[in-house]
Formats: sequence, structure tokens, C-alpha cells
Amino acid sequence: MESHNVSKMSLMNRSMNQSKQSLDFSKDTWPDMESSDKDALVSREDLRPVKTKLSDDIIYWFEGVQTFLWNGPNGLIFGRSLHSWARIMLHYALFLVGLLAVNGVLYGMVMEVYIDDNYPRLKNMQTPIQGNPGMGFRPMPDLRTTLIRFEQGKPSSYKVYADHIQAYLLQYENEAQQSEVFIDCTRLSEDERDRKMACRFSIDQLGDCTWQRDYGYDDGQPCVLLKLNKVYDWKPIPYNRTHGHPDLPADRLYEGNIAVTCTGEDPMDDENMGPLEYYPPNGFPVFYYPYLNQEGYRQPLVFVKFVRPKNGVVINVWCRAWAQNIYHHRYDRAGSVHFELLID
Repeated sequence: MESHNVSKMSLMNRSMNQSKQSLDFSKDTWPDMESSDKDALVSREDLRPVKTKLSDDIIYWFEGVQTFLWNGPNGLIFGRSLHSWARIMLHYALFLVGLLAVNGVLYGMVMEVYIDDNYPRLKNMQTPIQGNPGMGFRPMPDLRTTLIRFEQGKPSSYKVYADHIQAYLLQYENEAQQSEVFIDCTRLSEDERDRKMACRFSIDQLGDCTWQRDYGYDDGQPCVLLKLNKVYDWKPIPYNRTHGHPDLPADRLYEGNIAVTCTGEDPMDDENMGPLEYYPPNGFPVFYYPYLNQEGYRQPLVFVKFVRPKNGVVINVWCRAWAQNIYHHRYDRAGSVHFELLID
């Protein structure tokens, strides 16, 4: 029985030795195998990935970028040779020149066929303003603000305003309206007037608002110039005694003219504004319309003079032009203009 156990133990030890040998994959334990078979069998240590340092990866990445930017041995810039880059640049240059040429031809055709130098394609109600002219005022040396602020008796504070008005009125000087393209429309009826000619506007109608008086700014009685914006082929329909407007004072209604009024934004502004004078008092004569792009055309002007405005307060002013086909809107300046006056 004891010999049987010893035999059994020896068999178990032999089996374990064989199993251990079967797990050994080194080439030396298989002397009878072919060389290719030995290469295919590697140890478990060889199957593990080789760890590299992070700095090696960064260096390798920078070297790749440097090679992409400039590959000296192969003469490549950004992965392309100089000859390749030259062909690409020539291709895009020719493409852009051709594109500009085509656009230029199309633009010229549009300007020649659809756009007229003298007559707009859209008129009156077809335009965005729908035949309703707006108003402008001077002085406005700073387009970012509508505030007229100055100190009475201090020329440095109001000189910029006086100069701005004077610069605008230079085109209305008598010497600038002596050309044969101007006619005197004050004595001509509507049938006698040639609409292709521009009506002369005399600055003598502007009363006390002159540059010799600094347009009233030195005396604390500033003059503000008002004008209607030009709208092609627009003809006003003035109010008359039969067809008036409830908000148009009777003393400001002159038949055959576009009346002009200036009021405060609220009753307090009306009180601070004081009395006003208008030059010329009748407003804009209708014989200056319609505007047909006449050579030398001058818009009619009206000066509003603030006779006794209150100093030290901001006065909000709303000026309006009055005709049956002029519609007012307080916020979009339709047929009117807003500005502020402050005399220190």
C-alpha cells in the first residue's frame, strides 16, 4: 500500500513538472522547434506595452510641426513646394480678377439700364417716406446731438453755431445765384414759370437773422434755420381759409405757402420758449416746388427767432411744416423736426 502511494506521488510530481515546462515560452526551452516558430512564441513580458515619457511625446509633436512649417531637406513650406504654392496663388488671382470683372460688367449694366442720373425710379408714394418730406435745421455742427447750447455774450460758446449757419448760407449769396439757370419766380404765375429752371431765393428775406448780428446768439435771441428736405416731384397742397387745420393758428396761415410753426413739447416748454418771430413770415412759397433736380436748385428757408427765451433751462422745441399732404409724427420726424435749446 505504501509503495502504491509513493508511485502515485511521483506521477503527480512528474505531471506538475511537465505543466510548468509547458508554460515556459522562452526560445531556449524549445530546441527542436523551427526558428520561425520560436520567434512567434514570446514571453508575457514582451507582450506588455513600452512606457514612454511625456516629454518625448511633446518633443516629437514639436518636431512634426516644425517639419510641416519648413521642411528644409525637401524644400517644403506648409507641406508644399514653392512651385506648388505659386500655382495656387496664380489660380486664385485669376479667379478673383475674373470675379471682379464679371461683377463690374453686371454693375455697369444695372447702372446704365435701371439707374437714371437725373430721375429716380421711385417717386412720391413709392418711396419709403411715401411722399412725406421731413424737416432739417441748422445749426447742427455735431450730428450726434440736437442740443443748441451756448452762453450769452461769450463768442467762443456760440461761434461754432454761427459759423455753421454761415457756411450753409454761402450757396444762397446773391453772387451764387446770378447764373442763367435761375429765374425770379415771385412775379411769375404757375403757368408762366419754367419748371426746368430753379427759382432764386433771396437771403434778404431772412430779416434780423444775419451774420452781422451773429444770428442773434450774442444777444441771447438765437435764430434757427429750418428747411424742408428735398423729395423728387413732390408738390405741396397748402392750407387755405376754406381748408384749414385745427392745430394751425390762423395768424400762421398764408395762402399759397407752406406754413411753419414751432411749439414746445409741453406747456412748460411753451412758457420757457417765449415769443417767436419767423423770417420770412409766410413760410415756404409753393412756387419752389416740385423739385425736379433742376440745376442750381435752392431750397426755400425759414428762420425762427427766439425773442425772449428763458436762460438756464432746456427748452424742447417741435417745429412743423403745414400742408394738406404733409403728415406729422412726433417720434419719426415726419413733416417736422425736434431740437433742444439751452442758454447758460
